[in-house]
Amino acid sequence: MPLMGSFYVGVSGLQTSQYALNTTAHNLANLHTTGYTRQQVYQANRIYNTVGHSFNNDLQVGMGANYQDVRAIRDAFLDRHYRTENGRSGYYSTCYEVIEEVNVHFGETEGEQFQEALQEFQQAFQNLATKPSDATMQGKVVTTAKQFLDRSQMIYNGLAEYQNNLNQQIKDQVEKINKYANQIADLNERIVGIEAGKIEDANDLRDARNQLLDELSAMGRIEYAEDLHGRVNVQFEGVDLVKNGTVNKMEAKILDEDKETGFYTPVWPMYKDQRVFSLTQPISADIGSDNGSLKALYFSRGTKVATYKDMEVSTETDKNGNLVTLTPAETFDKVAGSSLTAIMTEFDHMINGMVTMINNLVRGYSADSTKDNFTVINPEAIYDHDAYYNDPDAYLAEPNNYLTVTDDYPPLFTLISSNGDYTTSNLTINQELLLEPTHLNNGFMLSDQSVNQSVADALGQIFTDKFSTLNPGTATPLNFEEYYIGIVNQYANIGNTYKKASEAQEVAVLSADNERQKVMGVSDSEELTKMIRYQNAYNASSRYINTVNAMLDNLLSII
Repeated sequence: MPLMGSFYVGVSGLQTSQYALNTTAHNLANLHTTGYTRQQVYQANRIYNTVGHSFNNDLQVGMGANYQDVRAIRDAFLDRHYRTENGRSGYYSTCYEVIEEVNVHFGETEGEQFQEALQEFQQAFQNLATKPSDATMQGKVVTTAKQFLDRSQMIYNGLAEYQNNLNQQIKDQVEKINKYANQIADLNERIVGIEAGKIEDANDLRDARNQLLDELSAMGRIEYAEDLHGRVNVQFEGVDLVKNGTVNKMEAKILDEDKETGFYTPVWPMYKDQRVFSLTQPISADIGSDNGSLKALYFSRGTKVATYKDMEVSTETDKNGNLVTLTPAETFDKVAGSSLTAIMTEFDHMINGMVTMINNLVRGYSADSTKDNFTVINPEAIYDHDAYYNDPDAYLAEPNNYLTVTDDYPPLFTLISSNGDYTTSNLTINQELLLEPTHLNNGFMLSDQSVNQSVADALGQIFTDKFSTLNPGTATPLNFEEYYIGIVNQYANIGNTYKKASEAQEVAVLSADNERQKVMGVSDSEELTKMIRYQNAYNASSRYINTVNAMLDNLLSII
C-alpha cells in the first residue's frame, strides 16, 4: 500500500474511535436519565484493495475501519412484558388506595373509630331504659344522638366527597392520556424526518417515545406496533389512539344520565361517544381486563352517589321502553361493582334503618311503623317484647295487654331538605329536642302520668334485635353493631385482596424492569472500561499516523 494511502487507515481509526468515545460519553451522561437506552457503536471494515494474486486467492489490503451505526439496545419482548405488568400494577394499586381511603374515613386504624360512637349511642338508650323519665337521661340521648349523627355524616359525606375526588382524577387522567398521545404523534413525525435519509437513528427521540408508552401502559391496556416508516401506532383498550400521524382523542364527558351527579365517563367522541370501558365486562386476569389505573378509578368511583335506596325494590326502563321492577338484589348489583358505592349503600342502609326505628318509637309508633305505640290500660300488665314482635296483632288483641294510642310526638331525627329522603347526608337532630330534650316521647310519660317503660325498653331493644342482612346477597341477619362490623370486615377483606395483588404486581414490575435494565441499562463500570478501550484505540491510531508520517519524512529526506 502506498504510504499516502496508509494515512487513510489511520484516519479511519481516529474517526471510529472518536465516534465510540462520544457514544460512551453520551451513555455516561445519561446514567440516571429515566427511560434512557444504552447506545452502542457498530463498526465495519472499509473496502479492500486487491494488490495481487496468489494461486486461487486475491491478495488484498484493508483500508481501515468505518463507523457503521449507533444502535439503542432494547428488547421488544421485555418491553411488552414490562408494560403488561405495569398496567396490572396500576389497576390494583389504585383499587387498594381507594380502600385505604375508606379505612381512613371510618377511622378504625386512626384512633377515632365509628364503632365507639355506635356503642356510646347504644349505651345512651340502654341507660335511658333504666330511668326513662329522668331528664338527664333524655338529654344524654339527644346529645349522644347528635354526636353519633355528626360522626356518621362525616363518614358518609367524606366518602361522597372522595367520589368527587376520584371523578376529578378520571378527568385529569383522560387529559394526560391525550397529552401523551399528542406527544407520541409529534415524536413519530420527528423520528421519521430524521431517519428518512437512512443515515442517522433518532435514538434519544425513540427513548422519549418509549418512556411515554411506559407511562401510558400504567393507565390502561395498550397495544402498539411500529410501521415501516418508524411511526408507532397505539391502541388504548382496543381502540386506535394514535394512528398514521393522527390522534383519536378520548374525552371525559358528563352523559345525560349523570348530569345530576356530574360524574365523568371516558368516551370516544369520534365513535359517537362509545364508552371506553364496558360496565358489564368482568374484571379478570385471565382475559386481561384488570389493567390500568383509569379503569380502576372509573370502577371504584361507581356511577352514582349510593344510598339505602340502592338496596330496595326499584324500577327501570328496559331497551324496549318497558318499565321493569328490580328486586333488592338486582338493584344492589348495580352498585356492587364498585367497592366504594357498595360500602356507601350498606352504611346508609344501617343509618336509615336505625333512624327510622328510633323515630317511629319516639313518635308513638312501633319500630316498623305498622302499629301505633301502646299505652297501659292494665297497669299491672307486663310488656312482653318478644311476644309483641313475634305476632303484634295477636298480642295487641289481648285486652289486658298494652293497647294503642294515636299521639304523635316529635321525631328525634328530621330532614334537612323536606323534599329528600332519610339518607345520612339529609338528616339533622330535631331542633325542638335540642332545646328541650324532655319533649322526647313526651318525657316518656303516659296520659295517666305513668312512665312509658315499654317505649324505653323498645328503644334499647332495637340495638340487640336482628336488623338486616349485610346486603341482599348475604343470608345472616345481624344487629346494628354486627352489621357495622360486617361492613368493616368486608372492606378489610377487599383491601387485603387488593393489597396482596398490588404487592405482587410491584414485585412483577420490578422484576420485569430489572430484566429490561440488564439489556438497556447503562453500567458505569462497563462504560468506563469501554472508554479506556476506545481511548487506547484512538491513541494507537494516532501513533500509527505518526509512524507513517515519520517514514514518509525519511523517504522525502533521502530523495
